[in-house]
Amino acid sequence: MDHSSEKPIPHDHPTRANIGGATFGSRLRMIAYKEFIHVRRDPIMPRLIILLPILVLILFGYALNTTVKNVPLAVFDASQDRISKAIVKAFSSEERFSPVVVDSSQAALEAVRTGVARAVLEIPKGALAAARKNEALELTFRVDGSDPNMTAQMGVFAADSIKEVSERLLAGRALTDSGFSMPLSVTQDVLYNPDKRTAVFMVPGIIGLVLSLITVLLTAVAVVREREVGTMESLIATPVRPLEVVIGKVIPYFGFGLLDAALVLGVGVWLFKVPMNGDVWLLVLASILFVLGSLGIGVVISTLARNQMQAMFATLAFVFPNMFLSGMLFPLEGMNPFFQGISYVIPLRYFLKVTRGVMLRGAGLENLSLEFIALTVFAVLMLLVASLRFKKTL
Repeated sequence: MDHSSEKPIPHDHPTRANIGGATFGSRLRMIAYKEFIHVRRDPIMPRLIILLPILVLILFGYALNTTVKNVPLAVFDASQDRISKAIVKAFSSEERFSPVVVDSSQAALEAVRTGVARAVLEIPKGALAAARKNEALELTFRVDGSDPNMTAQMGVFAADSIKEVSERLLAGRALTDSGFSMPLSVTQDVLYNPDKRTAVFMVPGIIGLVLSLITVLLTAVAVVREREVGTMESLIATPVRPLEVVIGKVIPYFGFGLLDAALVLGVGVWLFKVPMNGDVWLLVLASILFVLGSLGIGVVISTLARNQMQAMFATLAFVFPNMFLSGMLFPLEGMNPFFQGISYVIPLRYFLKVTRGVMLRGAGLENLSLEFIALTVFAVLMLLVASLRFKKTL
């Protein structure tokens, strides 16, 4: 064996001879020094030690914000006069809502069901006539209750908007004696989660988290472990193609991932009473695509990691951005535009839209076509990259 490439051992390296003759404190110092040298020579571990906490700090301190802005609001204005336009303007002020004009009450509800809007504002006919007679005007405000925290904020936004309109009308009356002092009220209705239960929001997200963590981690660690114990060389010596090796390695974990998804879904529906309003086969299809892409990422990580510890750290480095930038824990509407843009390349974002859309709102394939296209591209691309990377490392 050629030892010319091996680095010389430092004079104070903890070999068996000098450890035996050292004091207790010296032995501890030499063992700690040895571990420090291992970490320093590791090509990945020092980067993870520095970059992972910085990444988490940036995500929590800068990217994540529980206060939402510019919430998509489907507006059905049956009045179409200056009073109703003042109401819509008040709802859109201070970046509370981003109005999406629709032509019927049914279209407004459909916008929420398909995920185009997160709330509905309906203004009845005769707003200006009611104002001239100082009669009460009752608005209808419906919110998507999937996220209880966001639901509460939208309710506060609506109340602030109504207060702002009332103050403007009173100010106009005081200055010109021609303003209005009509009483405004809002009837609020919570859709899809009227009890505002957190489990309804979290369980669909946990399915995606479990699939990400289990499939990526198990695949990466399994391949690295084979390389560490030497069985990968025996596999390479057989007449097996790289693509066949990749597919054969991920098949068991593909089954494990789908099993875990079924377990989380079953327990969520049975124990936490999470509704299943859509087609369960859409969830199956989305899970298959998401698991395939996640398995590909696991294989890619295994080609970069030299040991199981590196594989586990790299998996965490992948899972953390998925959790925080996908809308699983924090609403995407609360992020700044830069991180909202990054979220479009996070595969979990699209999987969560499918799970929450199907389970909570009963959305169909026609409403989630873009999400399924994104998941398909994710699966195909990652399996292709995994095959090429695995072939290169053989």
